[in-house]
Amino acid sequence: MSPFRRTGSGLWLAILGVLLFAAGAGILLASPRHRALYYGEPPAVVAPAAGPSQVVAAVGSGKVPYPDALGRLRVRIADREPTRLPAEGAPPGWTLKEFAGHASIELVRADGRLAARLRSERASFAMHRDVVVELREFPYLSWTWKVTRLPAGGDVRDAARDDQAAQVYVIFPRWPSPRTKSDVVGYIWDSRAPVGTRLKSPRADNVRIVVVESGGARLNEWRAYERNVAADYAALFGRQPPRVGKLAVMVDSNDTRGEAEALFGDLVFARTRQRSVEIPTPVLR
Repeated sequence: MSPFRRTGSGLWLAILGVLLFAAGAGILLASPRHRALYYGEPPAVVAPAAGPSQVVAAVGSGKVPYPDALGRLRVRIADREPTRLPAEGAPPGWTLKEFAGHASIELVRADGRLAARLRSERASFAMHRDVVVELREFPYLSWTWKVTRLPAGGDVRDAARDDQAAQVYVIFPRWPSPRTKSDVVGYIWDSRAPVGTRLKSPRADNVRIVVVESGGARLNEWRAYERNVAADYAALFGRQPPRVGKLAVMVDSNDTRGEAEALFGDLVFARTRQRSVEIPTPVLR
């Protein structure tokens, strides 16, 4: 079940932006660096000569990464690798939010890469982290995931079956009321809705969803995606995007009362399209 729906117990869940910013909004506002980045005030840290003329991204608590030689900002699935794997719980740098049931998260070495495995048994939960990115500089987001189990009968178009095994959410804080005004763009692997499906949450006008993968034909395969988030935001909301404020990855199977499982790798913002990323051809509907 998406966090924009009603649970079986009848309690309303706040939209993803509300819940994810509830814990971090105070920290974000309290940090001069985050305020400077979001409001466009002169930043306190100046990038090195080889980097951009101003700080354009901040990931985690106090870290200011600079683009690599390929013009990319990497958001790692774990800030550091534990001495022993698998390691239970949200990886270093990420925070867990449970919406329903109990989360099962492991940091693992899978197919030669570090990945976070999220398992849902009648549960709904997300991992999130602060990521302030200026999309005018870095409009492209790429990521990898591998789905090993889809929630049987899940369908984002049906509120009663709104479960997905793999979800990536880009969250845009809208001050001064991030709890109620933050915009959200979600990219999902759905069990039934066709690739290219775009829809607005019927209970949250500030949430838009894009289906980037569908069905079980590519289960147990690492899949790579790239989206022009700036263009998606403009198309979905009809205006130019503010700065990104947070990223989240999520799995849920509480509506269908079944199981779902997915592995997530790093996420990367880039100035230009990455030729090495395999991009499934969307079928717009």
